[in-house]
Amino acid sequence: MNNNVRKYFELAKENLDLVVEKNEEEIHKAAEMFKQCMDNDGIVQLFGLRHGLGFAMELGYRAGGLMPFHKMTVNDLVMKGLISQKEYEDPAVYDDLSVADKLLGCYNIHDEDMYAIASDTGCEAIAVEVALKAKAKGQKVLAVINKRAADDAESHHPSGKKLEEVADLTIDTKAPYPDVNIEVEPGVRMSSLNTFNGNIIAQCITVETYDLYRKANEDCPILLSQNLAGADVHNKLISDKYKGRWNS
Repeated sequence: MNNNVRKYFELAKENLDLVVEKNEEEIHKAAEMFKQCMDNDGIVQLFGLRHGLGFAMELGYRAGGLMPFHKMTVNDLVMKGLISQKEYEDPAVYDDLSVADKLLGCYNIHDEDMYAIASDTGCEAIAVEVALKAKAKGQKVLAVINKRAADDAESHHPSGKKLEEVADLTIDTKAPYPDVNIEVEPGVRMSSLNTFNGNIIAQCITVETYDLYRKANEDCPILLSQNLAGADVHNKLISDKYKGRWNS
């Protein structure tokens, strides 16, 4: 095996141990938030910004995952004709407060829903604005950030607040910062860990939520692989309850 591959692999394993060890309590609390939301017929609104999109994709409607999730993406605004492709490609879109309003207005979001917002820094204006609007309605907010990156960044929101200051619970990906971890030649570094760590956190919350259902002797709304016989019937049965919400 290539030496750099081995170095990255060993570093990833070491960092992953840190992620789970240091976030065990927060992962359990996040699972409690998810289950409470789902018990109230709510959906977890997933909002991933930039690399945080991976966290949302890891949870949103996939085999072996839970049903009550909905992904919010800025790209949806292009698809719905609410912003142009040019606006979407402009980095300034993440600091446009009107984009947060458009996002929240184009989905079928219920008061029983909560939010899981993933961002490297949690300093984008739209991330903070979505969180503030959720909190104003009494909705819970989970933030998944790289604390080291967040501490080094300034808020772009007019309030000066960062996502972690608004959220009910914050989980730190524990990734290094800057997130380039392997020196492949003198002065040249490659390979990140933040997205990988975020996806592991997402799956840890999923299985912890399942355990809470099991301990309560309740059926957990798990999506089955389409490769299994009867999966389509099962998945439709648990998703029809949220029709027009998870796929809005």
